[in-house]
Amino acid sequence: MSRFFSNFRKDPERRIRIAYRLVLVAMAALLATSYFALNYAIERSRHNAIAFKDLNNERVLSQRVVLLSQHALNIGDISHRRNVLNLLNESLSELEQIHSQLAGQIHREANKDASTKRVSDIFFSWPEQLDYRMRSLISNSRQLATFAENAPDTAAIYLAPMQETAAEMVLPALDQVSDIYRLNTRASIDLFERVQRTLVAAAFVLLAVVWLFLFRPLATQIGRRTRELVAARDEMQYAAMHDGLTGLANRDFALRKVQEQTELHKDGSSGSMALLLLDLDDFKNVNDSYGHLSGDRLLCVVANRLKSVLGKDGTACRMGGDEFLVIIENKEALALLPRIAGRILERLNSAVALSNATTLVRSSIGIARFPTDGKDAEQLLAAADLALYAAKKSGKGTFRFFNEEMQRELNEAKALEKDIDAAITLGQFKPVFQPQIDAISGRVIGVEVLVRWHHPERGVLLPGEFLDVAANLGRMPEITRLVLDQAFETAAQWQSRGLDFGRVAVNFSGHDLMWNGFFRNLAQLAREHGLACDHISVEVVESVAIRSDNEQSAQALYELRKLGIRIEIDDFGTGFASLSHLNRNLFDRVKIDRQFIAEIDSCERSKIIVDSIIRLAKALNLQVVAEGMERQEEIDTLLELGCTQFQGNAIAPPMPPNVANEWLVAHCRADARPVALSAAAN
Repeated sequence: MSRFFSNFRKDPERRIRIAYRLVLVAMAALLATSYFALNYAIERSRHNAIAFKDLNNERVLSQRVVLLSQHALNIGDISHRRNVLNLLNESLSELEQIHSQLAGQIHREANKDASTKRVSDIFFSWPEQLDYRMRSLISNSRQLATFAENAPDTAAIYLAPMQETAAEMVLPALDQVSDIYRLNTRASIDLFERVQRTLVAAAFVLLAVVWLFLFRPLATQIGRRTRELVAARDEMQYAAMHDGLTGLANRDFALRKVQEQTELHKDGSSGSMALLLLDLDDFKNVNDSYGHLSGDRLLCVVANRLKSVLGKDGTACRMGGDEFLVIIENKEALALLPRIAGRILERLNSAVALSNATTLVRSSIGIARFPTDGKDAEQLLAAADLALYAAKKSGKGTFRFFNEEMQRELNEAKALEKDIDAAITLGQFKPVFQPQIDAISGRVIGVEVLVRWHHPERGVLLPGEFLDVAANLGRMPEITRLVLDQAFETAAQWQSRGLDFGRVAVNFSGHDLMWNGFFRNLAQLAREHGLACDHISVEVVESVAIRSDNEQSAQALYELRKLGIRIEIDDFGTGFASLSHLNRNLFDRVKIDRQFIAEIDSCERSKIIVDSIIRLAKALNLQVVAEGMERQEEIDTLLELGCTQFQGNAIAPPMPPNVANEWLVAHCRADARPVALSAAAN
C-alpha cells in the first residue's frame, strides 16, 4: 500500500487521471440526482396541472348543467328550448367523459401515498362519494332533458335535487380535491428546492476538491500539452497549405492567395499580379512508360527546378497532377514576365534521370495578368488556362499571354456547341471529295471524303474549326453517319454512270473503332446505297494505329479487311507509329503527311525522311500516297524518289459532289491527264 501511495505522489499524470475519474463520477452522481429530482418535480407538477384542469372543467360543467336545466324550464318558446336542451346534452356528454377519465385515474393511483388515498376516499367513500354524486347529477340532468321538451312540469321534479346535489355535495367535494392537489404541488416544489440546495452545496464541495487535487497538477500538464498542440497546429496548417509530394504550396494556398490579392485591390487601388499556369507536355506517357513512382520523381524534380529559377521573384504552387501555378507579385519581376517564363522553360525543358531511364521534360505556360485579364481568382485562372491551351496548340514547349482573341475563340467554340444539334437536324454537314491519282497511268485511284459545315451565319467551316467541339459533345457518330450517307450515295451514282473513281477513302478516329458493331454499320450503310465494300478504304491516324493493339480496335480493323475494305495509315510520320505496327499485316497503304511534302524540292532533310518512308513501305509491300502537294516541283521530286500516287491541290482541290462529278467525267476521257503531271510525263 505504501508503494502505491509513493508511486501515486511521484506520478502527477496518474493523480490527474484518478482525480479526473473521481470528479467525473461525482459530477455524474450530481447530474443524475438533479435530473431525477427535476424529472419527479416536473412529472408531479404536470400530473397536478392536468388534475386541476379536469377538476375545474368538472366544476364549470356541473354549474353549466344546472343553469341550462333551469333555463330550459323557464323558456316558453319550443324552438328556443330545444336549442338550450341541445347545449345541455353536449355539456352532459363532455362532463361525463371528463369525470370518467378523472375517476379512472384516481382509482389507479388510490394507494400511491396518503394524499392519493384521501382523494380516492372523497371520490368513492362515504360521506363525500363524489363519483356517486356526480353520476347522480348527470343522470337527473338527462332525465330532465328527456321530459323538458314535451312535459316541462314533469321535468321540473328533477331540478331541485340537481341543484341540491350540485351546491351541497359536488362543488364542496371538488374543492376538497383541488385543495389536496394544491398541497401536493407545494410539497413537490419544496422537496425539489431542498434537493437543489443540497446539490448546490455538494457542487461547491466538488469544486473545492477539483481545485485542490486536480487543477494545480493539471495546469502544469495543460501548459506542456498546449505547447505541443501549438507545434502540431503549425504542422497541420503547413500540411493543409502545401503539397505532400513536392513540398510546394498547394491549390488551396494558391486560390486563397490570389483571392486575397484581388480582394485587396478590388476598389481600384494600385496593385498588380501575374499568374503563370504550366503543365508538363505528355506527362501521361511518363507514367505509362516508366511507372507512377518515376512520375512522382519527375514532379519533384520539376518543383525543385521551379523554386531554383524563381527565387524571391514568385511563389510556385502545385495545382494537382502535373499542373503548376507561379504567382508573381514582385513589381520588378512583373516587368520581366517574358524573361521569367523563358527561364522557367529553359530550366524545365531538359533531361531528367529517372530510376531506369532518362526522359526529356517539356512544358508549356499560359500567362494571365491582374487586373487586365481578370478581376478575381476564377477569371484569372480561366484566362491562364486559355493561354496554356493556346501555348500547347502552337506546338508545346512555349508560353503565351492571354489575349481577347483566345476568349473570342472560346466563345465561338461555345456558340458552335449550341449550333451543332441544329446543324445535324438540318443536314448542314456536307461531304467534299479530293481525288487521288496514279502518276504513271494517270488513273484515278481514289477520292478522299472530307467534311464541311455550311454554317448559316459563318459560312463554310473547315473540320479544324468544329471537329474537336463535336467530339467533346459526343456528336461525331451522327455527323459521320450523315456525311457518309451522302458520300456513299454520290459514289454509288458515279458507279452507276460508269465513272472510275477507284475507292472512296473515309477517315475514322479511335472512338469510331471502339463503337459496338462499327464495321457492321459501315458495311450496312454501303449496302443500302449499293456500293461494294471493295470500293471503300478506311484511313486511321498513327495514334489509332498504336491503339489497334487494343483487342476491340484490332478486331474492328480485321473485320473491315475481311469485307474487302482497305486500311490505310494517315499522316504517317507525325505521330508515334513504329515499324512493329507496319509489320502486322493489317495495313495496305501509308499516306505521307503534308509537313514532309512542303518544300521537299529544296529541303534535303525532308527528302531523306520521305525517301526512307517510301523504301520502307515498298519493302513491306505497302503502297504509298503523298498528300498536300501544292507545286509541280514537289511532284517532280516525289517522282524521282519513286512515289507515284498523289493527292493535293496541285491535282485538284476538295470539291462538292457536282464539281467532283464534272472533274471525274473530264478526267475519265481517254486523252485526259492531270495538268500538274504534264511536265513529269514529258
